[in-house]
Amino acid sequence: MDKIFEQLHSALSTAYGWFLMLLTSVFTFIQPEAWSFYVVGGAVLADLVWGVAAAIKLKKFIYSRALRETIKKIGIYFFALVGALAIEKITHTAGSFVAVKTIAILASVCEFWSMSASMLIIKPDMPFLKLFRGQLKGEIASKVSENVNIDEILKDEKKDEKNKS
Repeated sequence: MDKIFEQLHSALSTAYGWFLMLLTSVFTFIQPEAWSFYVVGGAVLADLVWGVAAAIKLKKFIYSRALRETIKKIGIYFFALVGALAIEKITHTAGSFVAVKTIAILASVCEFWSMSASMLIIKPDMPFLKLFRGQLKGEIASKVSENVNIDEILKDEKKDEKNKS
């Protein structure tokens, strides 16, 4: 038994050991609802990828501010999910975690909405995204600078090719 405590003491005498213990504790805590965390994390990552692709298409410099915003989103969503998970663990120890799943769904839908604006910048003639064009103009305006004409970004490339012919 002394050997176990000795090994534990040596492991926790470094910052690396404490970091691993904290990381293991967090993963153990969120394990019952890990898929909610995976889905939200994947949605944030997909939004980042589509945002970078839209910035490349607009020939817009990708600021480190976008990465900071992504890190903020991950932190906000993570703490919201962990808070809901903690409250639900207090209220009922076993069973479904409805609040966590609801927050994960809402966060993922918000990220999908943001992704849709970036997708519409990349492919303005996409039929599914055309349904949301009017509603996504505000989201697109927040992604591009004020001196860019949003209607110019959203014009159909196919119509332009027909008009040139």
